[in-house]
Amino acid sequence: MMITMPSWESAPELRHAPPSPGRFQPEHRSAPRLTPELLARLPRAVARPRFKVAALRTGILHLGCGAFHRAHQAVMTQHAIEAEMTAGHLPPWGIVAASLRTGRLLPALRQQQGLYTVLERGRQGLRAMVVGSVRETLHAQWEAARMQQVLLDPQLRLTTLTVTEQGYCADPTTGRLDLENDDVRNDLRRPWPRSVPGLLVRGLALRRAAGLPPPVLISCDNLAGNGRLLRQVCLDMAALQDDSLADWIERHVQFPSSVVDRIVPVSTHADLHGAEALTGLVDAVPVSTEPFSQWVIEHFHGPRPLWEAAGAEFVDDVGPWQASKLRMLNGGHLALACLGLLAGCATVAEVMAEPPLSAYVQHLLLDEQRPTLPPSGHDTRAYAHRLIERWRNPRIAHQLERVARNASAKLPTRLLAGLRCHLQNGRPAPWTVLAVAAWIWCASGHDAQGSVLLGADQLRDRLRRIGHEAGPDPARLVDGFMGLREVFGDDLPQDGQLVAGLRDAVRQLQSRGALATARAALNGELLACR
Repeated sequence: MMITMPSWESAPELRHAPPSPGRFQPEHRSAPRLTPELLARLPRAVARPRFKVAALRTGILHLGCGAFHRAHQAVMTQHAIEAEMTAGHLPPWGIVAASLRTGRLLPALRQQQGLYTVLERGRQGLRAMVVGSVRETLHAQWEAARMQQVLLDPQLRLTTLTVTEQGYCADPTTGRLDLENDDVRNDLRRPWPRSVPGLLVRGLALRRAAGLPPPVLISCDNLAGNGRLLRQVCLDMAALQDDSLADWIERHVQFPSSVVDRIVPVSTHADLHGAEALTGLVDAVPVSTEPFSQWVIEHFHGPRPLWEAAGAEFVDDVGPWQASKLRMLNGGHLALACLGLLAGCATVAEVMAEPPLSAYVQHLLLDEQRPTLPPSGHDTRAYAHRLIERWRNPRIAHQLERVARNASAKLPTRLLAGLRCHLQNGRPAPWTVLAVAAWIWCASGHDAQGSVLLGADQLRDRLRRIGHEAGPDPARLVDGFMGLREVFGDDLPQDGQLVAGLRDAVRQLQSRGALATARAALNGELLACR
């Protein structure tokens, strides 16, 4: 299908300008603000760039400069630069971070000339690192002309993305570009693209016209086959403009998939104070994270940072790593969040401090999620034990409410896919059944005490309506939820044994609470255990 597109010859500056850096003042502090000129004043215990940040040339564009990118890819890139640098050579791997949202982040980063503090919260204590790999920040919409210059930079080799699932503008049922998406529709009638696929395709079209090689596009979002998805939506967007452009992208642009993992909680005032206490400088945008970090990337051709020096792995197929993360980490997290909220917990670490729930999640990972993974050289047993160790870290306040957001969209791939494997092979899956029952009881709107548990969800109104109509009746509640075909499909509601197990588990959660029900599951007392 061909659609006449607006002219892409120039990028207009939009009417709205980004906030002035001088207007951003997080709090009045007596200490000076973190800037490159003050790096020498940092205490010895604080890691800082071993290169002159002003001399670092850029070669990477990153879309989405939120906390995860700044605690993950930017940190690994700094380590890679330091591993590769010599006395006379500074690798050109500085990052241009383009924001797609409004907020205080950009002006704060600009005031600090791209510097910020990463607080690594391990069980043994707190460590601080100042990151200097982000050399420029801009807003992809407000600063369209500068964005176009970056897209056309001959030194641009890589474009990485952390834009969340919604940023890909894909139809979840087909994996193709959603032509009804508001941002996509905007891109078809206005001169400057607003969607991520539109922005990437604009850059590729400009480089093709200028005779420049395309950058490698690396998705770092938590999506199965993220490289394939990114490739598809870009091809679909390009085909709307010019079939020859789509053909050029198909032949010349690489879209390696990747798997990323690092827990990065929402920053708090405690992080602001912690950064200042450790560095002696005011940092308005610190990020807090755990010691663990993982990045698995499919092999691609062309120049790149020495990311393996920072712990990244390059493999032929990220599928086994993606499957283990999706089923074990993400599935385990979702189960912990739903049961933990019912138990009155606020964070993952609080859940893991409850012996019945800690024992429960070990059974879920090792007895039910792990056996559903495809065979590979990836040590999934060691991976499961490492997850449990990470989740027990009391210094990471990973909020359960955040983990459980949009749970209806997460449930099919993270828990129900494994459940289907067990049902098809005639095996009981009591730990997964309990997790699904906990989600049903949480998502119905209230617990036994009348407290609202789950917040943001794309199906929130429908979930609340089902809960209101069913009331406390476990059978009506389960039957109502099983009618959500986009969650449970057509097959699971037809499994009478599963439905009976869910009704029993919901009844137990209502009458006994999460902790007692977890103990009952450990003792084999739930119907789903039989």
